[in-house]
Amino acid sequence: MLSALARNKWAYLFLLPWFLFFTVFTLYPFLYGIAVSFTDFDAIEMDFTGLANYRDLLTDELFGKAVVHTLQFASILIPSTVILALLIARFLQGQRPGFQTFTKAAFYLPTVVCEAALVIVWKWLFHPAFGLSTMICNWMGVQPVDWFGNTRISIPFIAVLILGYGVAQPIILYSAAMGNIPASYYEAAAMDGARQGTVFFGITLPLLRPTTTFILITSSIGALQIFATPYLLTGGGPNHATTTILLLLYKSAFLFGKYGFAAAIGVVLFIAIAAISVIQFRAMRSGEIQY
Repeated sequence: MLSALARNKWAYLFLLPWFLFFTVFTLYPFLYGIAVSFTDFDAIEMDFTGLANYRDLLTDELFGKAVVHTLQFASILIPSTVILALLIARFLQGQRPGFQTFTKAAFYLPTVVCEAALVIVWKWLFHPAFGLSTMICNWMGVQPVDWFGNTRISIPFIAVLILGYGVAQPIILYSAAMGNIPASYYEAAAMDGARQGTVFFGITLPLLRPTTTFILITSSIGALQIFATPYLLTGGGPNHATTTILLLLYKSAFLFGKYGFAAAIGVVLFIAIAAISVIQFRAMRSGEIQY
């Protein structure tokens, strides 16, 4: 053991700054948050309450709504991200290299812009009183739509906005994965007279399974942690119609001072994300094809 440490001392020495940063700013806050979830903590006094915060979650109406809204966002974003990215990447596969580069850059550009800046632009574009969409509706003689104040369309509309910048990375991942599939597979299929649909579903899609697994897991994690967009656009309204789990966590801690309750929400969210990720990973790995 000592000889191994001595032999790799320089490697451990270079890893030490990252490990210290990880311990102080990730591991310690994570463990501390779990401990706080078992207390009644108001940032001054901490009283141990056991599972009281978790019992409160089961009966809290707003938490139930937040779970439903988060699942609604996820049910829109996860399949839309995978399907849209796959279709766009498939379309780009047969195009000229210059066009591919331009299109990928156009999709990826919003991801390098601060999310808050994008949300502010959207808020002005779709403002119900003086936004660009309202001006266009008035010019066309159509009743303007309250995009963020209508409880029936607020979640789908916000999901579409998030999809606009969330689909960029999956497009690039799918494009790279398609480019790595051996051309001999397609040549053999062409010699057998296989149609394009058969080639896509019989060759391309199965060989993209590892990439799809990664995109599914990362999209699920992102969809279950939606915060900034609904917070800046609607503040969780109208009537809590766009309040997500992470937004409720923020409000519980920093607006209402219920740090123990907020920590319990975080622990439950962590467990849910971990469980969903493991299930997705095992389900997708079961039929993985190697090439």
